Amino acid sequence: MKSATRKQIKGTPMNQPLESLEDLILASLNPRAITGLPHPLSKFAANGAVKEGPYADAIIEFIKDWTCEAPETVKHGAAMWFLFDSERAFFVACALAGIDAEKLRSHLRSRRP
Repeated sequence: MKSATRKQIKGTPMNQPLESLEDLILASLNPRAITGLPHPLSKFAANGAVKEGPYADAIIEFIKDWTCEAPETVKHGAAMWFLFDSERAFFVACALAGIDAEKLRSHLRSRRP
């Protein structure tokens, strides 16, 4: 009876090394890692992949504010300035996020009412 129990236990995942708690927490904070979906800005990546982080997140938030906020709101105005009029902020944020700023701005302009 003991040998049958040992055989069952030997092949179970419990004998596999566990991931570190830090790795599990970091993985749980990245929704694309869980779902397998690409980053929303991945088609504008300069070198193949968007760098996840605050700059990519900020660009997405500005796009969301531009498209979802009422035109008379401060958020909408700030988003319009950042996405279409800023001469430096947009380009720096895109560079730090690994995004082709010219390609993204051109795409956004083509969808501007």
